[in-house]
Amino acid sequence: MSKKIIFQKINFNAIYFLFYTISYIIKNIIKYYYHPLSWNQTKENTEKEKYYLSYRILLLYASNISDFLALIPFFIRKKLLKNKEENEKSEISNLNIEDKEQKETNQLIFNDTKEIQTIKRIKLIKIYTIIIAVLDFLAYFIFCLYNIIFNDKPCIANDFNFFVPLNNIFQSVSSFLILKTHLYKLQYFSLFLNLALFIIILILDLIYIIKLNLNEGFAYLFYPLNYLFLAVEYSLGKKVILYGYISIYLLLIMRGLIKIIFVGIFSLFMYIFYKEKYLENISVCLQNIKVFLFLSNIIVYFFENIFWWIIIDRFTPNYIPLTIIINGIVDFIISIVKFISINIEINSFEWDFYVRIFLYIILTIGVLIYNEIIVINICGLASDTKYFLDLKLKIEELYSIAEEPEVLKKFETYVN
Repeated sequence: MSKKIIFQKINFNAIYFLFYTISYIIKNIIKYYYHPLSWNQTKENTEKEKYYLSYRILLLYASNISDFLALIPFFIRKKLLKNKEENEKSEISNLNIEDKEQKETNQLIFNDTKEIQTIKRIKLIKIYTIIIAVLDFLAYFIFCLYNIIFNDKPCIANDFNFFVPLNNIFQSVSSFLILKTHLYKLQYFSLFLNLALFIIILILDLIYIIKLNLNEGFAYLFYPLNYLFLAVEYSLGKKVILYGYISIYLLLIMRGLIKIIFVGIFSLFMYIFYKEKYLENISVCLQNIKVFLFLSNIIVYFFENIFWWIIIDRFTPNYIPLTIIINGIVDFIISIVKFISINIEINSFEWDFYVRIFLYIILTIGVLIYNEIIVINICGLASDTKYFLDLKLKIEELYSIAEEPEVLKKFETYVN
């Protein structure tokens, strides 16, 4: 193969990345009007109220409620499967008696084996689902904890930070440990590329953090924890889907049922110890149009989760870093729009800004390489990729059916 760079054909399921991007853009539009920072900008007085903790708590509630919206597609899917089973039964009834008895016997044997396996699987599925619910709760709780510790300050980080390459490493390692995924030369190359980019961007972020207030700098510790919780959650979720043969909708419902327990405990704690200081601000967060924005958040969270889990189901959790990069690009575009709206020139960005953009372009290519969307055929990196293994299989099949000596010699050179 003379080509050094090979682009794989785009799978139709890639359309879910587009759907996810649309849902994330809508989510940010809602955030623009719903986030406490936008409220503070309109206040005339110098003493600004602090609503960040209440806002984070409401996002936690919205994410939990959105899980139960999965009941709608769950029952639709159940109805469709039921209709399919009824059609299959009607087909069986049209078979002759011998074929029908043979099929029923096979079904009894299969169902008996399946029942024994199900008993063993249910226990593990319950444990995995509890862990998934805890991790999803912690992913939101970590920001509430930040606002509690640092007196309700906003948790903000600069654009194109080290979080994305770190998330790529988290996702790769968690998939390797939990899903037992194999890492080949191309994956190792991408992983080391992510590690190098992580170190470079981390150095740039440390320079940025030194200039910040100490409390603001701690935001760079809380965001990586969020990505770590989500990376492990997605890998465990994929394992539950494969191991338990359950749909993503049922997984979301189960996660929501378990997660609501932890949300309830946290809410009780906040009500007892922080009622006067923080929880009363929730009423402010739900005044007038903000109620509509809160309900909109629930719907958007639902679609965002659905598209996220469909990507995990149709592909692997290692495709999630692509959505994280999409998030970063969308956030950057929104920040540009904000700068323009308040008359800040783009040229006022610091020197490292353009370096970060360049590194993120390389980072995106690295993620595409890891998932073999782009295959690098240099120094044997592509030898173990699915593309070349499929190509080798086709060559061997053609070789096996070839009869002419000249053709056989040609294929021998390819195989060797």
